[in-house]
Amino acid sequence: MGSILSTAVLALAGAAAFAQAPIITAVVDAAGYTPNLAAGSVFIVEGTDLCGPDATATTPYGAGPIGGATIQLTPVAGGTPLNAYMIYCFDTSGATQLAAEVPSNAAPGDYNVTVTFSGITAPFKTTVVAQKFQLMTQSGTGSGRALVQNVVSTTQYDLNGFSNGAVADASYFRSPAKPSAFLIAWGTGLGAAAAFDAEPPATLDFLAQGLDVKVVVGGVEVSPVYAGRSNVFPGLDNIVFQLPANVPAGCSVPLEVRIAGQLSNLTTIAIASNGNADACDSQFTPDALARLDAGGTVTAGFFNLTGFVTNLTVQGQSLAVRVEGATGTFARFDADTLTELPNFSTAAIGTCQVYQTPTTSASVGLLVSSGVKLLDAGNIALNGPNASNRALAETNNVYALSLGTALAISGLPPMPGFNSSPLITQGSYTLSGTGGTDVGPFSVSVTVNPPLKITGGLPLIVNRNQDLNLSWTGGGAGLVLIAGSASALTSGTVDNGTFNTGSFLCVTAADQQSFTVRSSLLLQLPATPAGAGVGTLAAYTMSAPARTNGLFGVPLTAGGTTDFALFTAGIGESSAAVYH
Repeated sequence: MGSILSTAVLALAGAAAFAQAPIITAVVDAAGYTPNLAAGSVFIVEGTDLCGPDATATTPYGAGPIGGATIQLTPVAGGTPLNAYMIYCFDTSGATQLAAEVPSNAAPGDYNVTVTFSGITAPFKTTVVAQKFQLMTQSGTGSGRALVQNVVSTTQYDLNGFSNGAVADASYFRSPAKPSAFLIAWGTGLGAAAAFDAEPPATLDFLAQGLDVKVVVGGVEVSPVYAGRSNVFPGLDNIVFQLPANVPAGCSVPLEVRIAGQLSNLTTIAIASNGNADACDSQFTPDALARLDAGGTVTAGFFNLTGFVTNLTVQGQSLAVRVEGATGTFARFDADTLTELPNFSTAAIGTCQVYQTPTTSASVGLLVSSGVKLLDAGNIALNGPNASNRALAETNNVYALSLGTALAISGLPPMPGFNSSPLITQGSYTLSGTGGTDVGPFSVSVTVNPPLKITGGLPLIVNRNQDLNLSWTGGGAGLVLIAGSASALTSGTVDNGTFNTGSFLCVTAADQQSFTVRSSLLLQLPATPAGAGVGTLAAYTMSAPARTNGLFGVPLTAGGTTDFALFTAGIGESSAAVYH
C-alpha cells in the first residue's frame, strides 16, 4: 500500500512539473561550461522544467525527444532550424539539464537555442564558432583535475590521479602520470565532423587536416600525436600526447590545450617524479593522497608572515609602501578544491601553478573557494623580534595581523606616523594557538631568511605575451616564491562587482638567483584594464619546509591531526602590476 501511495504522489508531482513553462538559464559547452559552442561539439542546456524523467540516448544519436524534450538551433539572421542531436535529460525536482550535440553543419554565427517540452518552447541566444576546445574535468565544473587517461600499456588505461590504486565500483585503476608516458585528454570543441554526429568514427584526426594543436603541460609545449574525435562517443574529442622526460612533477601540474591560437580552460594533472613512484610529489603523505582519490578530504593549515615593499606610481610620483603582517587559516579540502586554490602543499620546486576562480570585490586576492571548510582554531598569537604576543584577528576562521605600514615618497623622508624601519627581520618567530572548536592547541617556529632584493625591482607592467625574467640577490639558502594575480571586472563596478581572477605561484631555490615565468603561464591570467582590473606581482623568500622550520602537525578535536600544516616567513617585494 505504501509503495502505491508513493507512486501516486510522484505521478502528481510529475503532472505539476509538466504544467510549468520551461525556462533556460544557461547554454554552455559540456567541458569548460562557458558560453559559445563549437560546431560538432557537445553542449549543456541548464534551466527548470526543460524535460521529464531522466533519460540517456544510445548511439546512433537522433533528434529525440529525450525525456520528452527536443532542441533546435535557429540562425538569428534567418534560416532553417537545425535539430540538435539529443544525448541525455537530467531532472531533479524541476531543476533540469539537457545534453546535446551541435550539428556539424551549423555555420558560425548567432543562434536561438529552443527547447520544446510538453508543447511549450523556451528560447536562449548563443553563438556557434568553428573551434573552441575545452578540457573535461573530473569534477564536472570545468576547472581542477582534468579527465585524462594514463596509457600504462596497450590494455591498461588508468584514470589520472594522485596515487596508485583501484577505483571504487569501476573496472579500471587510478595512477599519477609518469615522465615520457603517453596520455589521453578528453574534451570537446575541435570542430565539425560531417557525417559523424550520430555515431563516432573509427578515427578522425584533425591534425591531418592542418589544425594547429599544442598541449601546454607545466608551462612546456608539447605537440600531440593525435587530436580528433573519440571513437567511443560522438561529439567528444581525444588529444593524445607524450609527456617530456623532464616534465615538471607535482600533484597539480597545469594542463591546457591551445587550438589555432586559442587557449582552453585551465586544468591540472598529477605527475610522479619517476616511473617507479606510487604517488605524485606533494607535502601530503601517499595515504592522504589515496584518501583524496577515494573522494575523502584532508586537513591543512597555511600561515604566512611576510614583509613586502610595494612599488607603485600615482600621478607620476614613485611611491614605496611597506606592509608587514601575518595571515592564515586551517581548512578541510577535497581533491578538487585542493588543486583549484593556491597552496604550497602540491607545488614542486622549480615549477609554477596557475589558478582561476570568480571573485567578488570583497574577496579579490583571497581566492577562498566555497568548497573549502575553514576551521576554528581559537586564539592565535605571534611572538618574535619586534612582535611580542601580537594576536591575530579572526574573521570567519581566517586569521590576520597587521604589524604596520610605511610609506616612502621618492625624494622625501618617510611620512610621520608610519614605521620608519622594518619590523620583520632575520630571526625566529613563533606562532601559538590556544585551540578552538575544530583545531587543538599548537606552537610552531620558523626562521626568517635574509631579505630578497629583485634586480631592477619588480615591473609595474607585465606583458603577458612575453616571458617574465626575474633575478635577485639575497634570500639565503631557502626558497623563493614568485606570485602574481590579475582580476578583471566581469559585471558591476570595481567597488561592488564580480571579477574573473587568475593567479600563479612559482617555487624555486633562492640560490638559483633567477627564474623565468613563461608567457604561456601569464596568458592564463586575464588582462587588467584601467579602471576595471586589479593586479599584483610579488617575490619573497621562504625557508625550505622541515620539521624544525615551519612544518608542523596539529591535533584535531574530532580526532587525528592535520595532514599538513606550514608556517612560512619571508621578506620580499611586490608591485601593483598591470597585466597587458
